[in-house]
Amino acid sequence: MSEAKPKATGSEVLEEVFQNVRKAAETSLKLQQEILAQFSSLWPAVPTPQSAVVSRMQQLRSKWIETVSGLARKHREVIDRQYDAALESLDAALAVSDAGTPEELRRRSEQFCRKTLDCVREVAETQVQELQNAVSKWTDLVAKVGP
Repeated sequence: MSEAKPKATGSEVLEEVFQNVRKAAETSLKLQQEILAQFSSLWPAVPTPQSAVVSRMQQLRSKWIETVSGLARKHREVIDRQYDAALESLDAALAVSDAGTPEELRRRSEQFCRKTLDCVREVAETQVQELQNAVSKWTDLVAKVGP
């Protein structure tokens, strides 16, 4: 005989969503730290000053500045989009309480949960895509200026 599983309340569902978002963010941060550690281990050691080496280091520095500024601009755009999505989500969460009937409350709650999960998915996909772009740019930069 199977036991009937009790339905989760709205706060339990939201708590689980927030826990999943936190776990996804922590995993993303750990991945970024590992990639940065791997990338920094590839960084060339500083050689003795010679005109060709100094020229290469200046090229690397200028390309590095250009790359980091571009990545920072893209990161700001992503954060702005995420903030806008959070505001929309907050509006949707507040609209749930305006439901007049239990059926409408269920429908609005379901829409809110779906939208929240879509937002979490989009954020994760965007972070992974931006991380891939950053690693690609750093790899290209090291390859161009490398030995």
